[in-house]
Amino acid sequence: MIGTEAFPDLLSSFSTNYNARDTDRTTNLKLAANKINGTVLMPGETFSYNQVVGARTIAAGYKEAPIYVQGQVVDGLGGGICQITSTLYNAVLYANLEIVERSNHQFVPSYVTASRDATVVYGSIDFKFKNNRNYPIKLICSVANGVASFQIFGLKTDNEYEVVISSYETGRTSNAIYSEAYKILKQNGQVVDKQLLSRDVYKRH
Repeated sequence: MIGTEAFPDLLSSFSTNYNARDTDRTTNLKLAANKINGTVLMPGETFSYNQVVGARTIAAGYKEAPIYVQGQVVDGLGGGICQITSTLYNAVLYANLEIVERSNHQFVPSYVTASRDATVVYGSIDFKFKNNRNYPIKLICSVANGVASFQIFGLKTDNEYEVVISSYETGRTSNAIYSEAYKILKQNGQVVDKQLLSRDVYKRH
């Protein structure tokens, strides 16, 4: 019931690209995005992707699309919605919100680089973050014309940080890719903090 005047400032945004010609996968992206769009989190409140999006079922309108299962790419119900999770994850990082739960994919996905993804499996793997700011935030999500986009609105304060995300591969073997990601906080152009976000291992195709 909070009006838009409570969210005057754009705290962060992030977009990824998808193949709009893949209509089943696009349907899944839009269904997940529509569930999240407009979500408001009060200070101290935790967002659960699986709780907000719900079960990915035929009754909910989800289609079969490629997913990763035990190292293989197979068709599965709700395939593709991890792109929405990953896009949201990056927007959350840039808004300097607290990550509560995040897991990487088995393989590096096509829409983000290594250590910039977040996978979900209903009932077992969730993506959660906490609004650790002093004011409510609002999530705006759109899926259109090959672009999935998140914007996080709220109220900026005088001591806002500039957030830089640094991610890179740290090694490769014949069957694995190793990577890590850091969140760097700056004020007045000076680095004031550097935090390890994750160290991840992916299978190679």
